[in-house]
Formats: sequence, C-alpha cells, structure tokens
Amino acid sequence: MKQRIVTTLGAILLASGGFAGQNSSPTTPDGSIAALFPMGEEFEFTPPIPGSYRLSNIKPAPDGAVLTPTGTKRNLSDLLDGKVSLVSFVYLMCGDVNGCPLAVSTLFDIYDSSQSAPDLADNVQLVTISFDPDRDTVEAIDSFAYPITNDATADKKIGWHILTTEDQAALKPILDGFGQVVDRSDDPDKLNHLLRMFLVDRDGKIRNIYGLGLIDPRLMMTDVETLLIEDGTL
Repeated sequence: MKQRIVTTLGAILLASGGFAGQNSSPTTPDGSIAALFPMGEEFEFTPPIPGSYRLSNIKPAPDGAVLTPTGTKRNLSDLLDGKVSLVSFVYLMCGDVNGCPLAVSTLFDIYDSSQSAPDLADNVQLVTISFDPDRDTVEAIDSFAYPITNDATADKKIGWHILTTEDQAALKPILDGFGQVVDRSDDPDKLNHLLRMFLVDRDGKIRNIYGLGLIDPRLMMTDVETLLIEDGTL
C-alpha cells in the first residue's frame, strides 16, 4: 500500500472519521439534496426551498495554471468549465479546527453523501486548491488525495480535484481573482487566512461565497440544487 504523508490536517481528519467511506447518510426522503445532511448544532435553521430564490452573479472566477496530483499542468478554467463547482482553498499543515480541517471535513461529508444523490455526479464537482505550494508539493497533495483516488466507489460520487501550483507567482492571480486573503507576514509555518468557499456555476461565474458560520452542507447543497434548477438540469 502506498505510504501516505500524514499532515496536521490529515491527522485531524483521520481522528474525526472525515475520510472517504465514513459517512452513512441515508437516501434523502423528500428528494432534496440538502436532506442528506443532519442539522448541526451550529446551524439551527431550515435552508430555503431550492429554486425559490436566485443567486447573484458575483464575478467571473479567475483562471490560472494548476497542478494535479500526477503533476499534470491544467488551466483552472478548463477544470471549472461545464460543472457546478465548490472551490475551496486550504493548506495541509493547517491546525486551526475552524479553518482548513472544518472545510475539508465538510467536503468529505458532501463527497461521501453524493453517492445517494445520482444527479450530482455528472453535474457537480469539488475543487480544492492549496495556498501553500512551497510545502504542498505534487507529492504531498497526491498523498492527501489517496482516499479519493483509491476510493472503490468513486465512480458513484462527484469528482474531487485536489490541486496545487508550481509556486507563489502562479498562485497569486488565482487567490486575487477569488479574493482569498492569505497573510504570510508572521510565522512562516502558520498561514493566517479567512475561511472561504466559493460556489461557481457551469459558466465560470462565482454565485456565492461561504465564510465561517455558513460552512453548512445543507445550505451549500441547496444553492447547488438551485443552480441545477436554473440551468434546467433538475
């Protein structure tokens, strides 16, 4: 078995059962994707009915050169084209439980639960980009992506791209375009950042931005379903 690099973020996820295969969400009883997820104590509200509202066009998502876990260089715009995408930025050494571990744990919940929502697989994807390319090398993200790339049920779930960049120069236009702030001014081993996740539609436009307090899979999946209703998929 391939040896995995255990990072701070990876260790937290392993301890919490956040890796692929750990979620046992039932098939949604009312037909909505959001119903796959239980209401957490921190999210005591009922999401709106999918399609009962419209998401604004905030701005176009930026393009940039990214690297896959195999080292293949891709244009971000090509990866985003044609699917609804939840884009997130993380770094693998993050130890802030309200930062990257929270974001990635939520993404694993969505990834695992998507097996019970067949409409998602062909229309929705997760895109996670490291903002620490100096340490999050191709080898590091390949190890982190191991539970996804070796998931025997991956063909029944939504796709998940784990990406890095060649260097800070390649990363900068992507961060600037999304508006993802990263502060590298203090401890070089700890990157200060605001937790953000971005909903991008099939045409590459950012339609919603989720910050701390809104990282609720029910809310994000309601927005995803709203976009799929808007474009006639559902």
